[in-house]
Amino acid sequence: MALSAPQKYQFVGFPEEMEPKLTASVTYYEGSILVLKPTTGYAAKPTDTANEEVAGIVTGMYENGVRDDAYAMGSTALRCRLLKGKTWVAVSGAAITDVGVIHYVADDNTMTKTAGSKTVGYRALDFKTGYLLFDFAKPDRIA
Repeated sequence: MALSAPQKYQFVGFPEEMEPKLTASVTYYEGSILVLKPTTGYAAKPTDTANEEVAGIVTGMYENGVRDDAYAMGSTALRCRLLKGKTWVAVSGAAITDVGVIHYVADDNTMTKTAGSKTVGYRALDFKTGYLLFDFAKPDRIA
């Protein structure tokens, strides 16, 4: 289910940092999983589209020192600081048997085993109750 409020993610190790431009006219919550849109070069909320690789997790830090955990982007696209690496993600029904299984980003808060039109998947690396560990820096391209 897509985010409707900020949330924190737990990272393992040292995540990479990047600052892409974001698609305008969208509200971005701290903790949102964003993808790179190959058609525009912007980071945005995921859709059921091919070739969308995770750009990172929104930190709530934006260009020009703006800090906001629920930033309502206007008509001008800003840059946002994202963190990308090994991340524990809450997954409904997560089980130890999900470790090693490919999952796909369904929206800015959801991982699913259903590919749909998505072609970039992420292998679950570890399990703890209610969570799976994914390395968003190392996608598994399926198609």
